[in-house]
Amino acid sequence: MIDARIMPDDQEDITTGEAVAGMMLNGLGFSDRPMSLTPQFVANKPIALLCRDGVAAAHCNRCTLGRSLDKVFTYGGDTLCSEVALAGGQQEGIALTFNCLDPTSFALTGAYVPATDPQAMAITHGSAKDHRPDVKQAVLALMVSQDGGVPFMRQRWDGNASATVGFQERCAALMAQVAASASPRYVSADAKLYTEAHATN
Repeated sequence: MIDARIMPDDQEDITTGEAVAGMMLNGLGFSDRPMSLTPQFVANKPIALLCRDGVAAAHCNRCTLGRSLDKVFTYGGDTLCSEVALAGGQQEGIALTFNCLDPTSFALTGAYVPATDPQAMAITHGSAKDHRPDVKQAVLALMVSQDGGVPFMRQRWDGNASATVGFQERCAALMAQVAASASPRYVSADAKLYTEAHATN
């Protein structure tokens, strides 16, 4: 599915889709170890069965994984996530009539160089829910299906982003998506979506 969107390079041992699959497996069982140790994690896994014959643990090295992450970033991580999730949900028959949209903030530590790429989010001081404006944070808005809580749309926001403003910006796109979908289709969210100024939308 990913390789249909990010074309494989003939000179690489594994495709971007295979690299992402390996990183997902790594995250599910080896998440507290650095990405450079992924070959150790997949060494005793049936990697040929999970990917294809000819793929070995040594192919899942940090250079290959790093290039794959660069390709995903260039394509658009949020876009790729939504496309893969929607296709998987359709294949599994996930009902998308009722959806729930909700943002959450993540507190982060460390120093961050301001990003210059337009796709990058700003990790900055914000008004966190735990009332710690001194903590750096990032915000993630996630839309899930009522059927199983499957996430199929995400949007990264800057650490100081307002959920009310973010929802208003997303509303036009959401209405277009709902209009293009089979009806009926419902989207619920918390009070940030239903402000007086936003009542018309």
